[in-house]
Amino acid sequence: MNLDDLSDFVLVAANGGFAQASRTSGRPKASLSRKVMDLESSLGVRLFDRGARSIQLTEEGEALFKSTTGPLNEIAEAVDMLRDGRAHPQGRLRVNVPSLFGLMLMGRIAAEFKLACPEVALEVTMEDREVDLVSEGYDLVIRANPKPDSELVGSCFLREQLLVVAAPSLVRQPPVPVVVRNAARNTSWHIAGTPGREIDTKPVLELPAFTMIRDAVLTGIGAAKLPRMLVAKDLADGRLVSWGAVSGEPAEIWALHTSRRFASAKVKAFMQFLKTAFPDA
Repeated sequence: MNLDDLSDFVLVAANGGFAQASRTSGRPKASLSRKVMDLESSLGVRLFDRGARSIQLTEEGEALFKSTTGPLNEIAEAVDMLRDGRAHPQGRLRVNVPSLFGLMLMGRIAAEFKLACPEVALEVTMEDREVDLVSEGYDLVIRANPKPDSELVGSCFLREQLLVVAAPSLVRQPPVPVVVRNAARNTSWHIAGTPGREIDTKPVLELPAFTMIRDAVLTGIGAAKLPRMLVAKDLADGRLVSWGAVSGEPAEIWALHTSRRFASAKVKAFMQFLKTAFPDA
């Protein structure tokens, strides 16, 4: 049974005939008549008794009309709701962010986004692993320097430079003691600007998070490469000094979502909000 044929049958029955249904819907009488005849053929029953000047529902037609009017109206309402939802941000939005970004920025971003889109129920989680959007039920993720992924689309909304920072008391004498996230074989750090400007280093402490490294560096135990936004206040207050920016491109922070044809309004709204919140990117 064709749902369009059923919908046209309900239209004709509700309007008491083909002529009024045609005027109400703006569709040709012949088209409506053909659809109803197709439905009768598929069901194997006559739905209307057709007279020279009027038509009347048969007993089978009356039963079908009573049993389908409500469900078809509910379907129409559901379609309208989906269309409105695509055009207007609403519903639950699950976002996963790295720990540093979450701790430093996400509280303010979440609150301001909620004020802008009050009908969106924003749910934020923090993890430093790469979550799977589809299997874990996320609408959007924020990642630093993401690898190319054909299944995800998005945009860079923030670029962040790494700085070599240290406590003012730390003597800059090679090899310089440093605090690192992952011990590396290469112990030379390159500073942007003057060609050949390098720092010979000696790792003295390995810690898993930038915030922990910042706290360690404040004690004077060693220098470290840290994001500018993390140490901006420490630099301004004189607790840390910068030895220069790390050579290379700044870290790129991206917002990503699945590459479905129609992105929901809530995802589009959050993506646009990030661009507005970080206009310099």
